[in-house]
Amino acid sequence: MDRAEVALQDLQALGFSPYEARVYLALLRGGRLKGYEAAKRSGVPRSMVYQVLERLVARGAAYRVEEGEGVFYGAVPYGELLDRLEAEARERFARARETLSRLAPDPPVEAIWRVWGGARTLAEARALVDQAQRALTLSLWQNQLEALKGPLRQAKARGVALRLVLFGERADEGLGKVYYHHFVDPRIVEGRLRARLFVVVRDHEEAVVGNLAEEGEAWAVRTRDPALVLVAEEYVRHDVVLAEMTLAYGVDKLTALWTSREDLRRMVTGEEVHGSARALPGDVPDPAL
Repeated sequence: MDRAEVALQDLQALGFSPYEARVYLALLRGGRLKGYEAAKRSGVPRSMVYQVLERLVARGAAYRVEEGEGVFYGAVPYGELLDRLEAEARERFARARETLSRLAPDPPVEAIWRVWGGARTLAEARALVDQAQRALTLSLWQNQLEALKGPLRQAKARGVALRLVLFGERADEGLGKVYYHHFVDPRIVEGRLRARLFVVVRDHEEAVVGNLAEEGEAWAVRTRDPALVLVAEEYVRHDVVLAEMTLAYGVDKLTALWTSREDLRRMVTGEEVHGSARALPGDVPDPAL
């Protein structure tokens, strides 16, 4: 898809009709044009182009100039247009937020809802990061951290305390202390869960748990139920303690412990759930995470 097609799609997403988008782009690229020239350059039928041009003038996306016996149309500079559309959108969102807040009751504490798809799943996680005022407790994989890095930086900048367990190798130093999941090969965890499970807990009050893997179905569950929020946060705290124990005593000792006991091995590998081990330490190299 070339840049012109992308621009047309973007304009339509901003509320332009297909014809309006084509004519605006023709004016932007061609300078001041007469109606028949705008029709020729845009591909909009000549019988329709004058209506489209006047609609663009009415919405402030184009201007009309009469010179002698001719009428010319030009595009309002795209920067000025986008700035105005952005300001108008902010005003509409602010007004909608105020009016809806007066009409809608608070959701029940025990409410639980589930979403599917990568974009919606990420949006649920980001919503909690953006709304956090005091604390965020998180367990993330590397690809998930990259997707949330910007909002997490903003949360940190506004004074939110971060506690992060990472299944990965690198994190922004600006996020503060990060607890790396060294103690079990992440591939074993992924095999046991059959997901790249993430956890985001906001202010000890609301949690999102979901899967945002590079492959497979993405989903998330969001809740303010106190019992489930507590379980989600305890899941992360448990991994924080294990991460620090690994640093203190070494990954070899912890690996020897769980691989030497059948009950622990079955839990770690998921054999007790799936009927056979998804992965064993001897089957995969140490990740050196």
